[in-house]
Amino acid sequence: MATPRNRRGRSGTAMRRARLARSRELPAAPQGTAERDGTSLRDRKLWIGAFVTVVTGLAALLVQGGWDWLREEMSDPPELTAYAADVNGCTPKYFNARLDELRAHPETVDRSGVWIPTADLWPSVNVTVQAKTSQAIVLTGAKVSVLSARPLPARGSVVDAECGGGMDERAFDVDLRTDPVSVRPSVVRTGQGGVIKSRAFPFKVSSGDPEQFVFNVKNVAQDVRFAITFSWVSDGQPGSTRLDNGGRGFHVMGLPKNLPRYSRVDLFKGK
Repeated sequence: MATPRNRRGRSGTAMRRARLARSRELPAAPQGTAERDGTSLRDRKLWIGAFVTVVTGLAALLVQGGWDWLREEMSDPPELTAYAADVNGCTPKYFNARLDELRAHPETVDRSGVWIPTADLWPSVNVTVQAKTSQAIVLTGAKVSVLSARPLPARGSVVDAECGGGMDERAFDVDLRTDPVSVRPSVVRTGQGGVIKSRAFPFKVSSGDPEQFVFNVKNVAQDVRFAITFSWVSDGQPGSTRLDNGGRGFHVMGLPKNLPRYSRVDLFKGK
């Protein structure tokens, strides 16, 4: 007859045997699981290594000045920058005033008046052109357009200038009597009988390589205001840049007939 203690002993032994049997019946872990875990770890390490290499290369590119290149590649196509002062020269100037009025304020002669070309002297417009970036822009031409033309004045005074000047290498002659306005490379005859002709378009400019142009207004028959437009090509795309002296136009005129003409010395006589 089994005592309670014996029954508890046999029962515990039976439970241990049952747990052992169940553990033997559990399926073994798949053989490829460890291999897959190892391969996944290696792939992650390769991706991390490639990412670090790319980041390091970009950092070296920026340090070595590659930022300028990257910025230009990602920016809009380069544009042309052009600056032009007002008409200037050593030619006579017209003033809508009498001699006595000019004598009262002679300093205005240098700051105002309308330039008048002559056979030997002519007013000019100087233009500086360059690109906004280091990418080159090819200037293909320049056009002069008349904004307004009026008859020559019938009253006023003409005062001669007293100065001297030279000719720029990129010089062009402008004939405002023609339609369309003629713009041609300037031709200069030397004292030895030689001929120097300014170079014609095209020209190449960039931010570090600007060009200086001078447009000599040699022929004009009226009271004229005009603008200058540069045509250019950048990366296969055409464009244009217009200069009109702040909307006022560049102002010149022909020599008015039957008007009194004075030298600068006449402005200070009688003082």
